[in-house]
Amino acid sequence: MIQSVRFEHFRCLRDVELSLEPLTVLVGPPASGKTTVLEALDLLLGCDVSDFWRQDASRTPVVEWRYDNGKQQRVEYPVTSLDSTPMLMHSVQALALDVVALRAESSTGRWPALNRTGDNLAGVFASLQAGQRQQVIHELCRLVPALRDVRIHLSSPRTQRLQFLDWWKTDLWLGADKVADTAMMLLAYLVLPYQSPPPDVLTLDMPERGLPPQLLSELMKLLRGLTTGELGGSPIQVVMATSSTGLLRHVDSREIRVLSRSPDDGAVQVSTSPADVADWRQRLEMA
Repeated sequence: MIQSVRFEHFRCLRDVELSLEPLTVLVGPPASGKTTVLEALDLLLGCDVSDFWRQDASRTPVVEWRYDNGKQQRVEYPVTSLDSTPMLMHSVQALALDVVALRAESSTGRWPALNRTGDNLAGVFASLQAGQRQQVIHELCRLVPALRDVRIHLSSPRTQRLQFLDWWKTDLWLGADKVADTAMMLLAYLVLPYQSPPPDVLTLDMPERGLPPQLLSELMKLLRGLTTGELGGSPIQVVMATSSTGLLRHVDSREIRVLSRSPDDGAVQVSTSPADVADWRQRLEMA
């Protein structure tokens, strides 16, 4: 597991160290750096001078990882050649799911994992083993009782799309554009335990989007199942950014990181202070 990560000179992350739990939740006002942190956790090759601190070419970004086994890894960006591509000791899956993308057709063939926006959800669902697919369908229909079943429809020899069976009219299969955002978001989350191979780290940007408050407890139950390995078999470290009061009700204070910007230079600051965490919970409750 990753114990902490240090960022230097990446966008507004001038010099920031972030300690990580099995589940870590980033909170803070708009433009406090939450999304930037998530993107910095999955830099790979995607970094150029426009991503440097104040676009200063003399200050190249650095990410330093510390693991709970005592190992460390330091990577300097940008990567200048394929030969110098960093081989991290962990894998990262970064998701910022988009309900429009989730409804898209997918090409046929095996899709082992969701893309960033989820635009290959149909392909990932089709790639599940039969037993896994039935478990996903069972859970989705439990959470969305207006649905009875889910299947894959070949829209052409090379493309496939999701269809959903109406609970009341049992011969009515609905296209993905005819079901609620909630159903699409839940389906995307429900396939996560069955991705192969599973990532070591999963980042989620505003996972509450498209979900009603009463289902946030179900989302958190699923994410905690990923962190323990109860779902999927291999523990996955989860880092997410949220502005949802309802979601924070299911998060322990030790898992919260409060982000803010320095009034002096705009650099991101991270606090784990119980007073700051309590203050942010209160702000969201009053919003």
